[in-house]
Amino acid sequence: MRILIPTDGSAYAENAAKVAARIAMKHEYQFIVLHVVPDKGVSRKTWRKQGAENALQSIKDTLVRMGCREEFIETLIMDGSAPEKIVEVAKERNVDRIVMGTQGKSGIKKFVGTVTEKVLQLSDVLVLVVPPNYSIITEP
Repeated sequence: MRILIPTDGSAYAENAAKVAARIAMKHEYQFIVLHVVPDKGVSRKTWRKQGAENALQSIKDTLVRMGCREEFIETLIMDGSAPEKIVEVAKERNVDRIVMGTQGKSGIKKFVGTVTEKVLQLSDVLVLVVPPNYSIITEP
């Protein structure tokens, strides 16, 4: 099972990674952890790349802590629109599932968030959205 975990570096993304780890442990698995750096603000691109690397490492550490093998975790940094890049990677890498967290805002965004909402609209791949208050025991 190939699982794509988009991350923005938030606790919500880390929680989604824990859920993905639990799912993966019941299958042969490969993770693709993705962080998308927005096109805007080119002058801060170096700073954003470092933040992206930190976000990816945090998710990778979470997956390993949950019992996943490091050699089955690939990390990617891409530039562009987060929803579009998430869906693009899912198609190109033939993933079985996208597992992502959400912080929510108001209305439909209260439940899924802007990026998550757009991924749900664009994706042909099953998307598992982990709600902000979902709790999972961290031991495998």
